[in-house]
Amino acid sequence: MRSLKHRFRSFLRDEDGLILAEGLLMLPLVVWALVAMFIYWDVFRTINVTQKAAYGVADLLSRQRDTISTDFANGLQNVMDFLTPGGHPVKIRITSLECQGASGGGCTATDGNYRLLFSFSPGGKVPPLTEADIQSWKASKIPILNNQESVFVVETSVEFKAQLQTAIAGFMVGVEDATYGQFIVTKPRHRRLCLQGTTTCN
Repeated sequence: MRSLKHRFRSFLRDEDGLILAEGLLMLPLVVWALVAMFIYWDVFRTINVTQKAAYGVADLLSRQRDTISTDFANGLQNVMDFLTPGGHPVKIRITSLECQGASGGGCTATDGNYRLLFSFSPGGKVPPLTEADIQSWKASKIPILNNQESVFVVETSVEFKAQLQTAIAGFMVGVEDATYGQFIVTKPRHRRLCLQGTTTCN
């Protein structure tokens, strides 16, 4: 009996294999942390790179004089693809508008209307907007404009898909496939931005 107690006490005090046991307990947490860092980094990289590329396209457009050609507008997709290398495909839509204030006033959330100059997506990847569609932007998306003042909007859309399987990403990390976008309002350096072949700028 005494020998049995002695052996039991020796077993409790024995620390052989302790590091291996702790390693096995921590291994799932380490794997989760690696997967999480990889997926979170990919999400933030996609958003950040797309945002910078969208601002680059908006700046390029702001430097153009009144009218841009259709070839130039379609070429902006190539610019976007170049600025987002190895990332997820990005869709673009460019919408140019002008304020038509009531009695010479400006365009606010309650007064004035937007006149659509053009809405165009390179390659037709995104449906163009109508004049009725852009009126809702007055409430929150576009600053107050003076009468006849013009701005254009660059919208981007990127469908993020995790590099790892969706089930792993969603269950382990909480990141699921989603669509991220940018909405950038820019004032042209000249009076307004028009698209060749449209009659709305006449």
